Amino acid sequence: MTGLVPLIALGAGAVLAMLLAPKAPAWLVRGVAGAAMALAAGVSALRLGLPVGDGPAILSDDGLARFGTLVASLTGLAALVWLRPAPPAREGPALMALATLGAALLSGATHAAPFFIGLELVTLSLIAMFVLPLTRPALEAGYKLLIMGGAGAASLLMGLAFLYAASGSLEFQGWTPVPGLRGDPLMAIGTAFLLGGLAFKFALVPFHMWAPDGFEGAPAAAAAFAGAASKAAVAIALVRLADVGLPEPVWSGALMALGAASILLGNFLALRQSSLTRMLGYSSVAHSGYIAVIVASGLAAPEAVPFYILAYAPALLAALCVGARLGPDPRIEDLRGLGWRSPLSGAALTLGLISLAGLPAVAGFIAKIYLFVAILSAGDWVSVVAAVIGSALGFYYYLRFVVIVWRRLPPGTEDTPYPVREAPAASAPALPLAEVAVLVSASALLLAAGLYPAPFTEVLAALVP
Repeated sequence: MTGLVPLIALGAGAVLAMLLAPKAPAWLVRGVAGAAMALAAGVSALRLGLPVGDGPAILSDDGLARFGTLVASLTGLAALVWLRPAPPAREGPALMALATLGAALLSGATHAAPFFIGLELVTLSLIAMFVLPLTRPALEAGYKLLIMGGAGAASLLMGLAFLYAASGSLEFQGWTPVPGLRGDPLMAIGTAFLLGGLAFKFALVPFHMWAPDGFEGAPAAAAAFAGAASKAAVAIALVRLADVGLPEPVWSGALMALGAASILLGNFLALRQSSLTRMLGYSSVAHSGYIAVIVASGLAAPEAVPFYILAYAPALLAALCVGARLGPDPRIEDLRGLGWRSPLSGAALTLGLISLAGLPAVAGFIAKIYLFVAILSAGDWVSVVAAVIGSALGFYYYLRFVVIVWRRLPPGTEDTPYPVREAPAASAPALPLAEVAVLVSASALLLAAGLYPAPFTEVLAALVP
């Protein structure tokens, strides 16, 4: 029952923070939600390598569930740094705790009920957080997520209904094909609807349009959670479903095709962006594609998906944290000379972007190795070509932003097509201690996992049952 402690803590923290939000000081509301996430993260981290515990049949207490809870809780804690305490965002910490609870439920789900509840808890909480600023871009982002999330929920429910009709079970393992069942059309239809619903939630092409608008218009906290924690939880759910052995080629064939399309289109559209947050939004579509093709390839290396999450989440957090300090919609020209004005911000953004690009010495490089090992072992040359082209495009547009961060030319002498809005300040305001902690922790993790990956891969390999 120890495995339920993080869920109970997150649920209680969310309810208490919501009750306190109308009248209590903002620091108290944030402290309650933060304490719940810290407790969930601490318990999950301490139990990460322990044997699988006893728990409800519908929820697993294995390493993947603990890892997903740890990622969601740490992301939620980091995102609390950017939640504005003034109205109308007083409910933000409670919503963040609810979203973390949903991600934890989804990570451990082995039954249709917690699977669907967890997904929708994350989605509905994110919609509310998206619209909290009550600005036009935020409302547009929330509206698009509401429409796409509703379509995804409908598709998921249809898929679960067909799978139940075909198998008589709502448990994942009950969907494992038996002789004579693999060709059941109900199983194939259910799998197609299920995959379509997950594609909405995972922002796979062609169901990706909420992602760039969400990153651009939503608060940084909500964008960070949507891009890191919720993506990690859905990726873990995909790993669990891949173990079931759903009908082919509906499962792996369609997932591979969606992943390859997401890699190509996501990277191509990111290449055209001059907005940092919108570029990260489109690149998140590409990274969803990378994870999808790893899962569809058969998980030759069990630690591949957890390690990809480990490389992607802190890199995205670092990039969004720095972007949030530059304004609501930082553009590439706003980054000029950032590394000299604020060395910590510049270094953290650089590490985050080169990790997302998959360059050596950071965690993203090891993640890209896992990616190519997976798709080469599967022998799907379409995905190999898509990954090579996508990686090449990623190198270009990520490094384009990195170069600007460390370029310091006076106005009027620049040799790039990106104008300087105003002369850069000699120095930047000191970062708050909490943001320094987020940037330093994310950067250290990216470097440690990139320079010495063996301990990380050993631990992560033991997580996958």
